[in-house]
Amino acid sequence: MFTEKDLRERPVLIKAFMGLDAEVFWQLIADMQAKLPEYERERLERPGRQRAIGGGRDFDLPFVIRVALVLTYLRLHIPQQTVACLYPGATQPDVSRELRRLLPLMKQVSPSPEVWQIVEEGQALTEAEVLEMEQLLDDRALVDATEQQVYRPGKSNQERKKYYSGKKKQFTLKTQFVTDGEHHILVISVSVPGATNDKRLSDELKTVERLPDGCEASADKGYQGLDKQVSLVTVRNAATGEEEQIPRLMVKTPFKKPKGGELTEEQKVFNKLLGSIRVRVEHCIGWAKNWAILATRFRCAHSIYTLVMQVVCGFVNIQTEGWQAAS
Repeated sequence: MFTEKDLRERPVLIKAFMGLDAEVFWQLIADMQAKLPEYERERLERPGRQRAIGGGRDFDLPFVIRVALVLTYLRLHIPQQTVACLYPGATQPDVSRELRRLLPLMKQVSPSPEVWQIVEEGQALTEAEVLEMEQLLDDRALVDATEQQVYRPGKSNQERKKYYSGKKKQFTLKTQFVTDGEHHILVISVSVPGATNDKRLSDELKTVERLPDGCEASADKGYQGLDKQVSLVTVRNAATGEEEQIPRLMVKTPFKKPKGGELTEEQKVFNKLLGSIRVRVEHCIGWAKNWAILATRFRCAHSIYTLVMQVVCGFVNIQTEGWQAAS
C-alpha cells in the first residue's frame, strides 16, 4: 500500500500509477487545496441537496490519498476495489464517491478544454459562444472525432441502435475534438451515441459557425461537405477598390478517390500535406487515450463521461505545455 509519505519519497510511483510527473501532481494538490473550501461550500449548498449543511459522513482519508484514488483509476481503469487496495484505509465506495466529488475540482485547476453542447435545430449560437473561439484560436483549427466502447445499453433495440457504431462494430460513445496547430486541445463536444456520424455531429454542434473568421480548419474524409457550409463575407479589393465575396474561413478535407477512378498526382500531394498537418489532432487523441479510462471499455455512468474526457484532456494539455517549454 502507498501512503502519502511513500508518494513523496518515491516520485516514480506517481508517474507509474497516475500518469503525471511528481512535480505536476504536487502542484495539482496545492491548486486543488487552495480552491477546496469554496468548492466544498458550493457543493454542499447546491440546489436540490437533500441533506442539511453538516450532514453526511466526514472524509476518512487524507486529501492526497483521495486525489490519488481518482488519478489511479483514471490512469489504469482497473476495478475500483483493486485501486482501493493500493492505498491504506480506502474502500471501493471511496473510489466511486471521490470520482464524482473531485472531478469537477480537477477540471477547475487544469487547462481543460471547453465543452460544446448540441445546438437545437433552428436555434442560433449566442454571442458568447461565437466570441469563445475567437479568444481560443489564432489561425488554425484541427477537427476530428473519436469513439470509445461502452457496455450494451438499454433493453430495446431502438436504444441499442443509437449506440451501435457501424465503423467500430461496437456500442460506443463519440466525442469531437478541436485543437490548434500546436497540440493544444481547445474544445471537446458533449459525448453522443456512437451511431452519430462525424459530419452529423459537426452539424449538430454548428462547428463551422463557431470557428472565427480567417481561420483555416482541417478535417478528415468523414467531414466531406463541411467546406460548403462556410458563409461568404464581403470585402473590398485593395488593388481594384471593388467589393467581392469570399469565404469567411477556409475548410480543407482530403479528396476521396472517385468510384472506379484514381486521384490525380496533385490531389495525392494535397492529401499528404493535409495529413501531415491534421495528424496533430490525432496525436492529442492518442495522448488522451494513454489514460486507460478512455482507451478500454468505459464502465462508469454515461452521465460523467464528458467530464472524465474534459479532465483527462486537461492533463494532456499540462503535459504538452511541459514538453514544449522544455524543448
